Formats: sequence, structure tokens, C-alpha cells
Amino acid sequence: MISSREMMSSLYGAYRLARADPRGMAYFNRTVDGFWRSFYAAALVAPLFALLLIIRFGQSQIEVSFLRFASVQSISYVIAWLTFPLLMFYIAEGIDRGEKFIGYIVVYNWASVIQNLAYLPFAIVAEMGVISAGNMAFFGAALLAMVMLYTWYITKTVLAITTMLAVGLVLLDFFISIFINLVTEGMIRPG
Repeated sequence: MISSREMMSSLYGAYRLARADPRGMAYFNRTVDGFWRSFYAAALVAPLFALLLIIRFGQSQIEVSFLRFASVQSISYVIAWLTFPLLMFYIAEGIDRGEKFIGYIVVYNWASVIQNLAYLPFAIVAEMGVISAGNMAFFGAALLAMVMLYTWYITKTVLAITTMLAVGLVLLDFFISIFINLVTEGMIRPG
């Protein structure tokens, strides 16, 4: 179990890093125990993600049952939280940053809370049709750029790697997310 103190410290560290303050690194528990507890970040994001899914199911013309929709989305959620860290274990070893892997995933996971707190309210409002399609595209692209820049900064700072390698890892993470979303949509909207 994670303490509220560790959770708040980690979220504050993620906030500091979002402000491009490398001193935010001091607020994370970058031990093996901290690594496993950082996956509690997924539980923090889950209620807002569930709200988005409920709205998405109600607003769209999905022809599967809510049980199938929720099951597929739940499995996809877990897979999305685990795939990149699993790949990063091997990548970190391959780029001679194996000793930084645990700290990187700790920071990456807690930073995901900040990213999702920025993205999910936007996605909910967009799903409800409150934002016009043109504005949705503009704000969505701006938000995506900010999230990718934040992820790049974390990757470059924590792993102490070159700018281009950090860009490559951020793009890999992005394409993994797209792939998982495409597979998920294929299971919900067959044919």
C-alpha cells in the first residue's frame, strides 16, 4: 500500500518537472518499492477514465453491450499502463541506462497522472460535444504537443540521454498508444 505522503510527494515532483524544474526529481521514491507503488498512479487516473468511457458509450453508436465495451476498455487500460514500462526495461539496458530504469518508470508513471488530469477533462468535454470540431482539433493538438514535450523532458532528464534519443522514445510511446487504441477500437467496432 502507498502512503498519502508518498503519493502527494510524487505528484508534487511531477508538477515540478512539468514546470521544467529538475529539482522535482527529489520528490520521488525511486527505489524498487517506489517502482511498484508508482503503478498506483493508474488507480488515481481510473475514475476520470471511467467517466470518459461512460460518456463515450452513451454518446456514440456503439453496437456492443456495455459489458463488452467496459471489459475491452478495462483490459486495454491495464495493457496501456504496462506495455511501455515493459519495453523500456529492455530499451534501458540496450542504451546503457539500466540503472536508471526504475527511477524513470517511477517518474513516468506519476507524470502520467498530471498528463491525464490535463487530457481527460478535455476529452470528456469534447465527447459531450461542448467544443466545436475545429476547436477540438486545435486544442487537442496543442494538448498533445504539451504532453509530448513534458514526456520528452522527463525522458531526457531522468535517463540523461540525448535530445534525439529522448524524442525517439517519446514517439515510440506515442505509437504504442495509437496501436493499443486501434486494437481496442477494432474489438469494440468489429467489421
